[in-house]
Amino acid sequence: MPDASDIATDAPQRKKRPWWQQALSIALTVAVLVAVFGFVIPQLADYKDILGFVGDISTMWWLALAALALAFLLAYPIVLIQVIRTLRFREAFVSHMAGTAVTNSIPSGGAIALPLNYAMYMSWGITPHAVSAGLLAAGVWDWLARIALPVLAVFGVAAIGESLRWMWLVSIGGALFVALALFLLIRLTGNETAALRFAGWLNGVVGWVFTKIHKDSPDVITIFMQFRDDLNGIISDMAWRLTAATIWNHATMTALFVVSVYAVGVDPGIIPIPWVVLAFTLGRFIVMIPVSPGGLGLVDLGWIGLLTLGWQTTNPSIPVDASLIAAGVLLFRALSLLPPIPIGIATGLYWRFNKSWRQDWRTVRRGDVTA
Repeated sequence: MPDASDIATDAPQRKKRPWWQQALSIALTVAVLVAVFGFVIPQLADYKDILGFVGDISTMWWLALAALALAFLLAYPIVLIQVIRTLRFREAFVSHMAGTAVTNSIPSGGAIALPLNYAMYMSWGITPHAVSAGLLAAGVWDWLARIALPVLAVFGVAAIGESLRWMWLVSIGGALFVALALFLLIRLTGNETAALRFAGWLNGVVGWVFTKIHKDSPDVITIFMQFRDDLNGIISDMAWRLTAATIWNHATMTALFVVSVYAVGVDPGIIPIPWVVLAFTLGRFIVMIPVSPGGLGLVDLGWIGLLTLGWQTTNPSIPVDASLIAAGVLLFRALSLLPPIPIGIATGLYWRFNKSWRQDWRTVRRGDVTA
């Protein structure tokens, strides 16, 4: 039975950065966190008031928050078992929690979590290209949902008569992007000639880049067509289940944010649900700025700012209570960011030392479309 260290060598390897780059990344993260939580938020809100609002949450609200936090933890593994063939839920949960723990606790942790997850999947006998195709399919569906949610939220805000001009620009832009992405996905997976043309163009771009850096270019056409075959297998068998699982994943995350905001005492009459959903979905795009784990700090400021805008737009005559808004945002952060860290450490250690479920992917080849 292969050892974890042997399997890990087959996973995508992360090129180790020079020590000064790592030190700079850590310093930048610390600087952002200190600036946001040490200077910016204290100018907007009072931490004593925030703790007071959280301390006043009733038992019923805590039960609802606990249920949603648990549903949130279990949601993405359900997505993973739709896209990686033969993957068991316990395997999906272990790999997701371990990867999330790294992502949530280390600057640029995603670059470390990805090869770790590959090593885990491969240690259970799943082939690398099956993992790649599955994660790519999950990523495509995730981004389509991430873009579609604010579009739907804008219509919800419009329904209560509080929409602003920039919201419609976001909505139209998002709808066009989703439509274009769906068109390309259908075109490339359903038309082999179009896929070959796109692969040829992509091969030329990659070849030009590799020529500039004096490296041998990979055979992008073969790689892309293999991905296409795997994606077609996933989509043909699991498209509806993947769609439902993706919607559930985003719904649990959004619901946890909404309930966190209202649990601390924000009145839905002051910031309606569509506004809270819109603030959450737009703020999540700030996560793409890879400064701190999970966008901690910058994303929180974005949420506070958007919720404040919602308050001012719907109830301009009532003074904004920034401490109340910050309490809801920070409560959500604590419930979504912190639990995966100890759980992920425990599951990572369990995977590392439990060798009873190890299989050699070269022999077993779990996840292959043709297996």
